[in-house]
Amino acid sequence: MSSRGIGKTVWAITWTYFFQASFARVYVLLPAYMAASGIVDPGRIGVLVGSFYISTFARPFVGWFTDRAGFRRVLVLSGALSAVAAAGMFLTDPTRLSLLIAWRILAGASFSFFGVGLTAYQSAAVEAEERGAAFSVVTAAAGLPYLLVVPLCELLVAHGHLKTYMFIPVLLGLATCIGGAMLPRVENPAQSLGANRGRAKSVLENSGVRSLLLSVALFCSVDACLLSFAGLGSEKGIPISGFLAASAVTSVLVRFFGRSLVDRLPRIKTAWVSGAVAAVFVALPALPVVSGGVGFSVCGALYGIFMGLGYPALLALIADVASPEERNRVTSLFWFFMGLAYMGIPVVIGYLAALLGYSNAFLLASLLLGPLVAVVGRRWERRGR
Repeated sequence: MSSRGIGKTVWAITWTYFFQASFARVYVLLPAYMAASGIVDPGRIGVLVGSFYISTFARPFVGWFTDRAGFRRVLVLSGALSAVAAAGMFLTDPTRLSLLIAWRILAGASFSFFGVGLTAYQSAAVEAEERGAAFSVVTAAAGLPYLLVVPLCELLVAHGHLKTYMFIPVLLGLATCIGGAMLPRVENPAQSLGANRGRAKSVLENSGVRSLLLSVALFCSVDACLLSFAGLGSEKGIPISGFLAASAVTSVLVRFFGRSLVDRLPRIKTAWVSGAVAAVFVALPALPVVSGGVGFSVCGALYGIFMGLGYPALLALIADVASPEERNRVTSLFWFFMGLAYMGIPVVIGYLAALLGYSNAFLLASLLLGPLVAVVGRRWERRGR
């Protein structure tokens, strides 16, 4: 897909996805904001941060709601809820933790609805032969907030401009809502084909869907290890910003300049090979041989390459394995299994680290996840043939 061939629709989706991703990413600084506001209890802050992911359990139902309401209503409504949730957090005193958690849960729910709706919209809006390239371009925007928005917000918090920092998500929520409203109209296949509004059981009878959901859960489990990466960096006395920044840069470059690879390479193999190799580069920083920031950055850069390839391939596979009338529901289940990984893996690594230390916890998790990704992917590949 050439730059010209990307088209207005894909660029519109990309900008909208950037605003949505930025809305979620800026809250990575919530612990710093709470500490600057006098709330230093790690347990309370952890509950506040983690409450965002409670909405994971709502994700399986988003597809059914999208079948009925259509893409535009889901995107505009969830974007508006993002702005409302951000405004609630902006206006709430930091000491009122229970109210902040309520707003945080609403923010997570709006993020889940918007993410599922936008992925389903893109599956319907882009032709099959360009779907992988389009997902690569769009998901390239996921890393940009770490380079463009988060550093600005970090400066605001560091210099005491706390309310200015908390107002930025309000603007991002509004931009997300406007972006969703301005997307070109696309026919919802589930509505036009009179799709059966049955239970998930009918969708899960498709072996390709089952393989996709298991694969995305394992693939995202590898990525979810990074949620505990700060513990590993602290244990080794190495800043983790080099790893994160390097991975963001390479994943953006691969997804944009290598966007055609997802359509040219076999998608199932691309997905499982990328996940298995990425698990290796998650494990390497835990080894004694990687003892400095340069080593962390090199591992991060290589990790970003394979994450940059694998995730768009999995997204493109949604439309490959699901019929048009089932894609909204499969997309919602895709996001659900992805969310389970990000909820569960930090807990697993936390308990392993309490027993074995972070280095051994990362090594053990990677040694288990890498082969699992490969085994599931190979079985799926053989069935596909």
